[in-house]
Amino acid sequence: MRQLFLRYFLLKNLSVFSIGFALGQPGSLPVNELLVVQENKLSATQLRDFQQLTEQKMAEFQKYLSVVADPEQQDNIREFAIENALLLFVPGATMQVGSARGVKAYPLPIYLRRLKNLDKKYFNIEMKFYDLALIGDWGQTTEGYVTTATYFQHFQAFNRKKQLVYKAKTAKKIDVDLRNRKDPFYEEHRWTVLLGDVRLAETAAKKLVQSAKSP
Repeated sequence: MRQLFLRYFLLKNLSVFSIGFALGQPGSLPVNELLVVQENKLSATQLRDFQQLTEQKMAEFQKYLSVVADPEQQDNIREFAIENALLLFVPGATMQVGSARGVKAYPLPIYLRRLKNLDKKYFNIEMKFYDLALIGDWGQTTEGYVTTATYFQHFQAFNRKKQLVYKAKTAKKIDVDLRNRKDPFYEEHRWTVLLGDVRLAETAAKKLVQSAKSP
């Protein structure tokens, strides 16, 4: 099972790499009025490609969340999902969750651990995602480009009698950071997309048996 899981993510990484390679083609590089390549800027074509890459990273993150939340998955698979989910984000990223007491932000590693440990509270958990993630247009900053991605999740928790005890539909917004970073593998600078803080945009929760927090 683990080998199949690892193979899946290797295939995902290969698809991401193919997009990154295409971005380096000279014909798409931006130039100024003197036809000099501007290495600190990206062309419109490249920015569209990075929007597509962001969509892929969002889909990958959603798959990781589903695995982490699923108590039927093997523990080592869930740990692997946590480790790889964190690689998609900038260091120090946070995740907001909502409850009756308000909204609270957790460091992402702590949020993922809390999500995994919900199996101690509920017998079964389902986390699904509906609609496509929405990616905004890039805005340029002094360090690169930023945008916001929005995703929509449906969370359900069941007790040992397989009764639905809690459900929530939630919309969340993720900061997206695109800049020229040093790649630790290739040891050179490359334009890279990383996800950032996750904010609670909207939630509709229903506690059917007991109080709970929206994940």
